[in-house]
Amino acid sequence: MPFLSPSSLKQAYRELLKLPDKTLRTIGLVSVIAGILLLFLTE
Repeated sequence: MPFLSPSSLKQAYRELLKLPDKTLRTIGLVSVIAGILLLFLTE
C-alpha cells in the first residue's frame, strides 16, 4: 500500500529501473494477458 509506506514504493521503483527493458516488457505483457483473462472469466 503506497500510502502506508511511500519509502517502500520508492525502493520498489528503484529496483524496477534496474531491470532490463526486455524483462519489463515481458512483465507488462503477462500482466495485460492476465487482466484480459480475468475479465473473460468473471463474466
